[in-house]
Amino acid sequence: MVGISAALATLFATSALASIEHGMGAMMEPRGTMLETRFEDGNGDGDSLERRQTDTSTIPSTSQGNMTEWNTETLAACMSTLSQLTAASNPSGAAVCYNLFKLDTNAGTFMADLRLFQVSTPFGNFEGIPPEDISVGLQYKGASVSPINSGVNARDVISKRQNSSPTLLQTYMFVGQIDKDQMNQPMTMGVLEALVMPTVTLTGKNLAGQTVSTNVSANEAAFVNGIFSNEVVMSDFSLASLAVDELTAQLRNGTIAFVLPGVNILIFPVGLILTSIWLVIGVGFYAFGTYERYNYRDAYRSRKARATGKPAYSRI
Repeated sequence: MVGISAALATLFATSALASIEHGMGAMMEPRGTMLETRFEDGNGDGDSLERRQTDTSTIPSTSQGNMTEWNTETLAACMSTLSQLTAASNPSGAAVCYNLFKLDTNAGTFMADLRLFQVSTPFGNFEGIPPEDISVGLQYKGASVSPINSGVNARDVISKRQNSSPTLLQTYMFVGQIDKDQMNQPMTMGVLEALVMPTVTLTGKNLAGQTVSTNVSANEAAFVNGIFSNEVVMSDFSLASLAVDELTAQLRNGTIAFVLPGVNILIFPVGLILTSIWLVIGVGFYAFGTYERYNYRDAYRSRKARATGKPAYSRI
């Protein structure tokens, strides 16, 4: 009996183990398939992420390292440019340094950096107004902007101000969008600079409680770093002067021959024709008047001679 019981127990244990292994295998097989499916889905998302990274790779990075380098270079360039000013061109005694960190000429988006410096002592309506109580306003002719952040409180640097160098009061970062209707015109460098160059206004309250404002010239330190910092936009007069200097150098080197000006008519002489017509008409009237006076003189001499009995052409 003991042997039969042991055999039956062994048989039941073997059957139970087989059932458990079959059940565990049935449970693990779907789990592995589900996990593989999730990994495949994850690979699909990875492809999408790679596509998004590829699309945004052309946009300059704004990481902390890049911004630190940008702040250092921009501050040095602004200080170098504004240190050449003996005094500010406005009563607030402040000057601005305006630069572009990014510019997308296709989409019309840009990121601007504006820094407010104290260059000289305030005077006039701005005398006695603390720099931290002065607000900065921007107005663009063909774009709109939104502020990102600002830094460097004026209270932290006002005590460190030195008269020999400009003092940084405030730093502003903006993101902007050029108007769509402005993007239809040919986007030359001069046109882009005009669209992204703002009119800066400083506003504050004086000791009497009155609101005063003044415009600050952004050309005192504009595009000294970043976009347009290596480009020069010249006026028509400057371009003409450059062309004259180039021609003068070619004449000295014997590259081109000297052409005496004024000996050839290079355009259709409309003015000469009109002047000639008026000259002919004027000379004709003068000649006709002279002829009439000559006839009147002869007629007068004839009447005088007949009255005195002398020949018509004798001396009176």
